[in-house]
Amino acid sequence: MAYLTFEEYGEFKYTEMTEEEFNRLIGKASDFMDSQTRNFYQFKNIELDIPFRRDKFKRALALQVEYMYQSDATSSYDVNTPQTWSIGRTNVSEASRYSNTGRNEAPSILSDDALLALSGTGLLYRGLGGIN
Repeated sequence: MAYLTFEEYGEFKYTEMTEEEFNRLIGKASDFMDSQTRNFYQFKNIELDIPFRRDKFKRALALQVEYMYQSDATSSYDVNTPQTWSIGRTNVSEASRYSNTGRNEAPSILSDDALLALSGTGLLYRGLGGIN
């Protein structure tokens, strides 16, 4: 389920993209946000929710779409590029931004910015009970 329209995405003034590019990404981005929020908006009408939580969720979703667009990745497979590769006698090694030791650690398909936008909303709560 897509929770954000192309017009709403444009209001955030993030990276510009065509409506076709946005439509290609919004479904998967919504799925990723559903996973992080324990499907909160599968059970609640997003438009009837309190504005603070609804608007932060939509901002997080816009950030996730932007991240997927910029990284040209729609899955964890796409985002995990090798850190070391060889062609003939040429070897290329890239340092990891996830580890100061250079160990091969997998980056996430989830945008850190999107998760930060969700902090303080209760949507990332992992305890028993849940939020209303």
